[in-house]
Amino acid sequence: MNHSRVQGRKWAATSVGESCSRCGKCLTKMQLVLLAVLLYSSPTTGQEPKIVRLDVPTIVDPRWEKVVLRCEYNLSGRELYSVKWLKDGEEFFRFMPSWTPTSKSFPVDGILVDIAQSDERQVTMLGQSNDRRGGINLVGTYTCEVSSEGPDFHIAYAHANMSVAVLPKMPPVLDGLRPYYEVGEVLEAECTSAPSYPPAVLTFILNGREVDRAITMELPTAGDIEGNLISASRLGLSLRLERQHFPGGTLRLVCQSSLPEIPNTRTLKTEKTVTLAASNQRLSQEAPKSASCSILVPSFVTLLCFLELARLVRRAQHWN
Repeated sequence: MNHSRVQGRKWAATSVGESCSRCGKCLTKMQLVLLAVLLYSSPTTGQEPKIVRLDVPTIVDPRWEKVVLRCEYNLSGRELYSVKWLKDGEEFFRFMPSWTPTSKSFPVDGILVDIAQSDERQVTMLGQSNDRRGGINLVGTYTCEVSSEGPDFHIAYAHANMSVAVLPKMPPVLDGLRPYYEVGEVLEAECTSAPSYPPAVLTFILNGREVDRAITMELPTAGDIEGNLISASRLGLSLRLERQHFPGGTLRLVCQSSLPEIPNTRTLKTEKTVTLAASNQRLSQEAPKSASCSILVPSFVTLLCFLELARLVRRAQHWN
């Protein structure tokens, strides 16, 4: 813009009496200056770099030895200046074609970069199975930032979240329940989750309402599985039953397993129903088949006795 203002002052100094040829040259210069200004100030959004695809695993298995993040981009004909990778806003890897070597890692808590397998399109990080000191923590928000060469240095970036988990493969197991209970008895149940990482959080739900944690108890597990990386959870319940626990004569107990720290994971449930013993006995007494059986059984016994008596009478007559 400063250049155009200088040229404007020169145009004002031209005398009116100059020849047509001189005027024609002035117009040509004006057109060139205007063209240069338009080209310099025109928007270049169509030529800016774009992130085409960002591949960041949503959930990473802690048993993996390595985790690879990929960033596909289009520079729209421009030269590449740099590619940066950041975790939670902190840069941990950069690729610059002008550097020797072209790749460099930066210290960020929880990240160890495999430089030999990282370049302008991907970065490779060591997984938790390679963690000898317990310092690797891959959970976070990852950003790929691509910059084109100067003089504009246009920047494009994209980000994605990553969690570390092993999801349980099946619903929890609910044990210890009997089919029937009487009021005053103690219901004791045990819920065991499928192996997971982190350990699943277990919850009992009684007749649609979450059970108070005060009457539940964390139970010891059989031990960690697969090198202390994944484990099962166990939760016990002890409840003295009252009539109010059996609305409609039944009690419904649910064991729920969840991973609240891992976004977008499914809650798994196992449900069982038990019956109030008194109501069950009353129903059985009212059944018509039970009454008919009670009549038939003594009649059958009487018949057997009559036949035995007849046999004895015939034997006595034979001896006489």
